[in-house]
Amino acid sequence: MNKLYVMIFTLFLLTFYFDMVINKNTYTNGKPINDYILPDIIHNNFPEIKKLHVISDLYTTMIGIIFFSLFIYKRAYNYIILWIILFYISRFICYIYFSVTTLPDCSKRCVYSKNFFETTKNRGSCNNLNISGHFINICIQLYLIYNYFGSKYWILYILAYIIGFLLICVSRNHYTIDCINSTIIALLLSYEMKNITKILNYIIGKKYFTVK
Repeated sequence: MNKLYVMIFTLFLLTFYFDMVINKNTYTNGKPINDYILPDIIHNNFPEIKKLHVISDLYTTMIGIIFFSLFIYKRAYNYIILWIILFYISRFICYIYFSVTTLPDCSKRCVYSKNFFETTKNRGSCNNLNISGHFINICIQLYLIYNYFGSKYWILYILAYIIGFLLICVSRNHYTIDCINSTIIALLLSYEMKNITKILNYIIGKKYFTVK
C-alpha cells in the first residue's frame, strides 16, 4: 500500500504544478477575448438565471457527499481511493483540453486561480473550458455508485446526470460541448476501468481494486 500512497502523492504534486502553469496560460490567453459571446445550443435556448451557478456548485457538492457517505457506510474504501486516482487522471485530461484551445469565458465572472488550492476554492479558473472537471467528477462518481450497487437505481443515475448537465450549462459555468466532452471522457474511463484497476493492482502488488 505504500506504493499506492506514493503514487497518489506524486499525482498530487504533478497536479499542483500543472494547475499553476495551465491556469496562468488560459488566463493570459483568455483576457483579450472574454467579451465575446459564442453561440451555444443551451445558452441560446435557456435564459440566464441569476445565482444559478451557486445551485450548480451545491449540486456537485451534494453528489460528492452522497458518494462518500455511501462508500464510507459500506466500508468500501477502495472505491474512494479509486475515485481519488481517477480524479487526478481526469485532471490531466482536462489540462490537455484547457491548453489546446482557449475559449471566451461563458460565465463572465471567472476568477483567476494561481494554484490547485485556489482552483478548488474558486471552483475552477478563468477560461478553463472545452471540458468540465466538475461534470467528469459527477459522471465518474455516478459510475462507481452504479458499479457497486447495480442497475436497479438506473433512473436515479440518469436523472442525476441530466440535472447536473443542465445546471452546469444553463448557469453558464460551461458550454454544452464541455459537458459532452466530459461525458465521452467519463465513458472511456468507465470502459477501461478493469484495465485501470489491473494496472493499479500490479503497481501495489495486491488485488485491492475490483470493479464489476
